[in-house]
Amino acid sequence: MQISSHSILLIDDEIENLKALERTLMAVATVHTAASGKAGLEIIEKTPISLVICDQRMPEMTGIEFFKILQKTHPHIIRIILTGYTDVEDLIEAINEVGLYRYVTKPWNNHELKLMAQRALEHFDSEARNKQLVDELKRVNEGLEKTVQDRTQKLNELAVTDELTQVGNQRYFWAQLKSEIERSERYKHPLSLLLIDIDYFKNYNDEHGHAVGDKALKTIAHILKKNIRSTDFIARYGGEEFAIILTETPPKKALEMAERLRKAIAQKKFSYKIKNKKKKGLTVSIGVAGLSQEKDPKKLVLKTDKALYQAKRKGRNRTVCADLIMQSIKAI
Repeated sequence: MQISSHSILLIDDEIENLKALERTLMAVATVHTAASGKAGLEIIEKTPISLVICDQRMPEMTGIEFFKILQKTHPHIIRIILTGYTDVEDLIEAINEVGLYRYVTKPWNNHELKLMAQRALEHFDSEARNKQLVDELKRVNEGLEKTVQDRTQKLNELAVTDELTQVGNQRYFWAQLKSEIERSERYKHPLSLLLIDIDYFKNYNDEHGHAVGDKALKTIAHILKKNIRSTDFIARYGGEEFAIILTETPPKKALEMAERLRKAIAQKKFSYKIKNKKKKGLTVSIGVAGLSQEKDPKKLVLKTDKALYQAKRKGRNRTVCADLIMQSIKAI
């Protein structure tokens, strides 16, 4: 079903890549294409764009150079870069500079790219709603001081809470992650992050409808919240993805916690069919990573996201810890 209120801009100097991306994403939103960064900027000046997916390696203007311009002129547009596996490590510093939402490696998986685009557009809507709340707050400030204070408190709660699941939203997540990394550095305590993705959730929505899917999201959020400590922080990171910040927790302990959460969800009974076969419940894949010496929030998320990707590649309904993978590699 097309999201007609959104437009996606695809930029790649290779026409075949553009066509392949367009075929994949035309069911998600209205798609515009450009063969260069300059052409992409011209489209953005004439057309409201919510999401840009841009190739990194292009003549005249690279993807990072394009996004540096876009960050200054249209900072509200969600940015995703398309790159080769060999470029990822070299891009990390540049990624931090331009505020990327995600990166996609070639060759991409069409289903995962579609999900990523949908989540990016949900994030766009969330930020727009938050801006609307801020604008409303400015209007309220013209009234009585007490009324302003009451509404401020309510709006602040709404601005950091996911309306459906009643856990934190992305704004809450990034604020808490930054704060906890600073605290971890100050007191020399370990910190770990979990990224949790519901397996085959699109199938579940298609089978039962979005109302039932929303109920499942709320149920899973409740299970996660009930099974973590009061000192930990949970947020809805995307459409069917949750993030949990585990304070004072090294990667090995975080992996144990992730396994407990995975099993708790797997034991919950959901009515679910996939490919005409009855399935007893929903499951989740979980990526785990500990804070490195660099103390960078975005690098920690990227590291955890890679572990989540490995968990999904290995068959889903499992947990993968990035730090323990690295230990295994070093031990060989």
